[in-house]
Amino acid sequence: MLIESIGAAAHRSRTDTILYETQLTAMNAMKHLFLITLIALLTAACSNQPQPEPDPEGTIYYTETDELFPNPERGFHSQIYYTSADLNKEAKASGIDQNRTSTYYLTLYLHSYYLTDYMESDIPQEFLDRLDRNMQALREGGAKAVVRFSYKDNFKNTSKPWDASQEWISRHIDQVGPYLMKNADVIFCIQCGFIGSWGEWYYTTAFKFNPSKDEDFEPRWKMVEHLMDVTPKDRQIGFRTPGYKMRYLKMRGDTTMAPLTAAEAYQPTIKARWAGHNDCFVSSQNDVGTYFSNAERIFWQEDTKYTVMGGETCEKANMYSNGANAIKNMEMYHWTYINRDYQREVLNSWVVDQHMDEIKRRLGYRLALDKAYLTPNPQAGQQFDAKITLHNSGFAAPVNKRDVELVFVNTTDKTDKYVYPQTEDPHFWMAGDTVSFTLSCTLDNSMAGDYNVYLNLPDPYESLHNDPRFSIRLANDAIWEEETGYNRLATVNVK
Repeated sequence: MLIESIGAAAHRSRTDTILYETQLTAMNAMKHLFLITLIALLTAACSNQPQPEPDPEGTIYYTETDELFPNPERGFHSQIYYTSADLNKEAKASGIDQNRTSTYYLTLYLHSYYLTDYMESDIPQEFLDRLDRNMQALREGGAKAVVRFSYKDNFKNTSKPWDASQEWISRHIDQVGPYLMKNADVIFCIQCGFIGSWGEWYYTTAFKFNPSKDEDFEPRWKMVEHLMDVTPKDRQIGFRTPGYKMRYLKMRGDTTMAPLTAAEAYQPTIKARWAGHNDCFVSSQNDVGTYFSNAERIFWQEDTKYTVMGGETCEKANMYSNGANAIKNMEMYHWTYINRDYQREVLNSWVVDQHMDEIKRRLGYRLALDKAYLTPNPQAGQQFDAKITLHNSGFAAPVNKRDVELVFVNTTDKTDKYVYPQTEDPHFWMAGDTVSFTLSCTLDNSMAGDYNVYLNLPDPYESLHNDPRFSIRLANDAIWEEETGYNRLATVNVK
């Protein structure tokens, strides 16, 4: 009976298996039919959607390059200290110009001014004159400055007080303000400074050391509003942590503490001009006190789409500072500039792990043409259109205002030139985006012959507008003209 039971069970198992396999085959057939039907439905649905039109005949396609080269208002910077003890130390235009083609392609300098000897007196004229001459050297050398003022370069107890009184800080802001206004063209941005050692707002004797209540912060906000009032309205001011901006917004009535929107960006308001600098970048889990909550990280990730972000590393190489993580964070926080002098161990690690060239390439904006379609058979006196597509593979958008021009230059007579200003705004050529736009003009009636057509992205300040070192170079092969700062789109014959 036991043997028979086992045999019967085996027979039932074989029967069940055959039945199961038959059912499985039928189910697979039904699934296959369903998939075919679904694909057919999706294909039909897609066929009813408007398809992108093919590029018109005559579209020009451009080749992107990985070449490293200098570009204005972005990249690595060198930090230079100007103290009250050594008034003979000044910037030199020749060295600035040479550094443009150095290993780091420098077009930015952090000018740190230490007012150590003037904590209870006016800043003397010779100090202010030196500041003015430094700005002229930048202008002549083809670079711009990140500017910061402070009083002490350490937080030793023996160095107290670490900053001047609130009254003297206010007086010093009034003194430097006119020089910052005068030299706005060669100022990339300003770091708030003044408070605390290194001007980083922490080790302070003149303000509440660890503020927590609203009244503790109010003296800081008064200083901020004063600095914003006397500095160029088209330049942003960087602060050490996102928490400061969020707290300021809340105390001034913006209880949502929301980051900037595109509609709010690039206006002469405190919110739009309030930027950041992280001087302990990828140094620890919270970047040594830069962040105190995930909300602050999210705020900076959004706010820095429209504000300057830069700074430096501050700890020796560790698990957070590797090149891959640095690039990830530069993408998230839209980094435009970083110190090439500190911390060297971290920077060297980026070379070793082969991330340094990518960082050099992508700091700030990196714009490259994809394609362009120009009006065929252009006629003198008639409208000319240039439909352009480009992309930004950098970490950030261009932050300061930038002009856009279509330029026509006769191929045989360079004095036969026509410049047509445009209204397109590079502020919104955002990191990671591909943008398309049309540049238009009415060609001059006197034009005739072959003309090179250029896209020019010059500095809007008259003092720098015609200096090619301050124009944006696009990352494409064989289009850049170093002597003019123009990017050549094509050659056309105007009838």
